[in-house]
Amino acid sequence: MAEIQNGGAHSPLPPQPQLFQLEPIDVAEPWQHELVECFISFSTLSAGKSQTELHETLQRKASESMNSHGELVNALVYGILTVPAEGNTYLRHLNIVSRDGFAHAISRLKLLATAHRFARLRPEVRSQLFWLLSELVKVSAHGVDQVVLALTRQVRSGDVTQGNVKLCWLMVRFVRANYAWLSTFPVLVATTVYMLGRVALDHSRIPDLRAAECELAVQLLRERFHECCMIGRDLVRMLQDVARIPEFHDLWQDILQRPQSLSPLFAGIEQLLRTPTPPMFLANRITYEMETRLRFILENLPATSYSRNLMWFVQRYLSTPESESLFCDLIRYIVGVFHPSNAVLASNVVPRYVFLGGLLRFIRSPVVAANAKLALFYDWLFYDPKSDTIMNIEPGVLIIAQSVDKYTFMTASFIEFLAYESDAYSPELAPAIRGSIGLAMQDAVEKGVIPSIMPIYEHPRIEVDIRQNLYYLFPQLVPPVPEPAPSEASADDAEPAKEDYSLLIDPTDMLPPAAVDSEPAPEPPKPAVELPLPIAAPQPIRTVSATPKTSIALDPVSRMFQEEIGITDFDLAPEGPADSINTNGISDTTEGDGAPEDVALVASAEPLPEISVERALEDMSLWLFGSTLQTFVDSVAAAEPNFKQIGGSVKEIVDMFAQSEASISAITRVLASSFSDSLDMEDAETNAELAAAGESSDELEHDLLHYILTAAADYAHTTDMTNSTRRVLQLLVQLTEAKVDVGFRWLLHSVVNTGKPVQYARYVDQYTEGTLQAALVRDLGMLQEQFPGLFYA
Repeated sequence: MAEIQNGGAHSPLPPQPQLFQLEPIDVAEPWQHELVECFISFSTLSAGKSQTELHETLQRKASESMNSHGELVNALVYGILTVPAEGNTYLRHLNIVSRDGFAHAISRLKLLATAHRFARLRPEVRSQLFWLLSELVKVSAHGVDQVVLALTRQVRSGDVTQGNVKLCWLMVRFVRANYAWLSTFPVLVATTVYMLGRVALDHSRIPDLRAAECELAVQLLRERFHECCMIGRDLVRMLQDVARIPEFHDLWQDILQRPQSLSPLFAGIEQLLRTPTPPMFLANRITYEMETRLRFILENLPATSYSRNLMWFVQRYLSTPESESLFCDLIRYIVGVFHPSNAVLASNVVPRYVFLGGLLRFIRSPVVAANAKLALFYDWLFYDPKSDTIMNIEPGVLIIAQSVDKYTFMTASFIEFLAYESDAYSPELAPAIRGSIGLAMQDAVEKGVIPSIMPIYEHPRIEVDIRQNLYYLFPQLVPPVPEPAPSEASADDAEPAKEDYSLLIDPTDMLPPAAVDSEPAPEPPKPAVELPLPIAAPQPIRTVSATPKTSIALDPVSRMFQEEIGITDFDLAPEGPADSINTNGISDTTEGDGAPEDVALVASAEPLPEISVERALEDMSLWLFGSTLQTFVDSVAAAEPNFKQIGGSVKEIVDMFAQSEASISAITRVLASSFSDSLDMEDAETNAELAAAGESSDELEHDLLHYILTAAADYAHTTDMTNSTRRVLQLLVQLTEAKVDVGFRWLLHSVVNTGKPVQYARYVDQYTEGTLQAALVRDLGMLQEQFPGLFYA
């Protein structure tokens, strides 16, 4: 069987290429099979020949035709990559047969460097690839720089897996060993600097690698700064991110205070900020595989059905905490590189601004959210119609204009961000930045991106502060805001929380020390705009401590928990007070003075604040759900609700909630409100859940709680307690506090449906007080009362 899989001598199948680690169902590209076939022919040709005879044979065959020459080169390149022990021998043969200055060999290497499956390249092939490139550099082969340029793109941002870290080391060592050669290629120098600076952010836990990357990047910047200036304004954005790393600190100060010490032609940081970043640098931080998947969505999928592909993309590339740095690179790619054709713009294909809005909903960290906004609006700050393109402005304009009706808080947040950045990004350049922002919007209106910004300005849900910001930014496009009459002002108006964009960059870093120490410039005549972040801060997680007690006799179900999680009975008590994060008056935590004598759903828990569903849907943190929540509420309220359709909505809501930082209380209120008299689940669920247990009923549909528990089980059964697992379990507890009787149903689901009783134990862990035994007593009693068929024959 192994011989057949590998395409051995007696196999009816062709030999499989050994370049990538492929699964049996994977299909290799035709060029890989061509390399294998050429290598087999070469092996047959060289069998039994001495070195002299082989050299004569190779030279004769290479001179027959270009096809024969190409086949020999294919064979030798494949041999060098896959048979490291014979690498030097095959390289000598390659030197003998090459008739085109290694052009064909380099073309094969470029196919490898740009392959979508590069991340699955075999380790020995990857090492041999860099060794072969170094050898080709020694003989001054033309085109090696293009292969290295492609390899810099395969170094993935936000990826600290072993394979990517190894690739970073190989790249650093290659650049060190061939530094003089690399310095002769300005584009390669600039690209290498940009790549090293971006990935150094991800390697804080790999100090040796980060130090090597920073040292090399600083060396290239100091010695080749003029070439690096071609990166433009995104070089400044990259340096801001790494300026606090010690290796970059002195360089950053030189750029701000002593620009001509780096290059006589460098006039200062404003010169960089006024230079648009060429698309090739923005594309460099997106691998070829990512680009293909992104373009498939943005060029082919309608706005009504792109969400599933976006979810797959996020799960593949953005599912780890380290991958959050990739959000900014993706946004910069979509804004600055992918410019759809007129045919795409006129079709129903998902617009860029819609895709960006969907992408933003997966951001978990407020710091990443602030940097993502900067990536979206970065070109606005220094826009010049003579050098910038309106296509870099269009997504930001449309996401502001198209969100005002349904997601007014998003529009307000973006306008507030622009107003803040116009003054804070670089105080000494503030008037010029504000002028560029106004010019960008004016150009967008004149070129028909939007007809006017007056619909935003006059929208009834836009507050006065936001209108004042609009006038402050775009005085040529909107009228001044009339002063409110004194009687209209209310002394009881609460001042909303201000959005903290200082997470982005310390504005004083943009100024020389003299300017920092001097008197601050007078504030511009505009009111303070104070809106909360649309992406909520992380919710507090209740932590519990397990204190073993004397072993007691357990019933069979309790014994299952004992066997699975290795405990007998334990007390659960909070380790400290749970601080409440208040979002629009919705409390996400509860407190109590002590456990009551009887067994409660959640001991000592105060009920959730009585707020309406409408108010919950207005919670700032729920903007990432789009229209999903409102559609769900409408579906439940329908005269004849479709439970299967509702179940799909519930699955999507739980998935989005688990992977974001949306308010637990707001989501709880929306879900709990759906358990109305018309959707009373207990009768409808009795036989739907227990049909296999012999219960009989005419109702065959699953109820709402079934779909919630099924979606929650996807996260609760994981081995490790991830943040998503904790959030889903907290959601179940909050539903319990909202008087949705989750406990006994979750016990039934954990034991009978999924066979993983640890899911129930983890749910009990989230209780404010109480024990596993007490919870089991109560929920088993409820289970016996509701489903007697489980207990009696």
